[in-house]
Amino acid sequence: MNKKTRSVKVNGIILRKTKHRETSLILDVLTKELGKIPIIAKGVRKEKNKNQGLFNVLYELELSLYKNPNSDWYILKLADLIKSHTYTQDFEVTILMQAAIEIYRQIIIPEDDIKELYKLLQVYLNYIKTVDKNKVAIFWRFLLRLFLIVGIDFNLSNCINCNKPKEYFAYFPQKHGFICDKCYRSVYEDFVFILSEDEKFIFSNLEKIGNLLDELALSRSTISQVNRIFLTHLSEHFHKNFYLRSLEHY
Repeated sequence: MNKKTRSVKVNGIILRKTKHRETSLILDVLTKELGKIPIIAKGVRKEKNKNQGLFNVLYELELSLYKNPNSDWYILKLADLIKSHTYTQDFEVTILMQAAIEIYRQIIIPEDDIKELYKLLQVYLNYIKTVDKNKVAIFWRFLLRLFLIVGIDFNLSNCINCNKPKEYFAYFPQKHGFICDKCYRSVYEDFVFILSEDEKFIFSNLEKIGNLLDELALSRSTISQVNRIFLTHLSEHFHKNFYLRSLEHY
């Protein structure tokens, strides 16, 4: 092997693909071993290339790569399909899988959390296809687990202001948590997201939401508000605006 390059073999899930020159692709890939990496797949768009069509978003692949140690780029040598996570007839499932990878594209993945986050995404992509009702609640559970892994505090136990247990009235972005009715009176209304009874139920039961799918009453406004709170919480933590195009369908 050339001393200026090194070969690696990894498992990865494609988060994004972009056309590169006439016949190649640039892939953003989440790998179990290296985290998020950019890969150049040369010539894979040629008609006679045996791997044409193998490099789609949400495909999980075994990848043989080589890398120049003086560059951040990996070059594709070989690829074998492990699983196509897009193999589903359910449009809502596809949307919710896309939402998860949009999150992964935008967050910073700490080196210590790579394996856990890869496993979380892998399990989520497999499980969401088995859910029959209120699938978006599984996406919310996925986000809660992601928060726990990367150390994003999301206090579901107490009012963030007075510590009163499980008394949700509104989400208060500036304090990164929920406040009770009494504390709400001391803040400006424009700065909080007031919760409906259905939204209070969701957040108070979020950790066990997978067992309550039949009990949820998910109106369009409820889904929109819960999504908004999650994305606002992410934005406050990372100090950047989080926007998921896939959730426009909700």
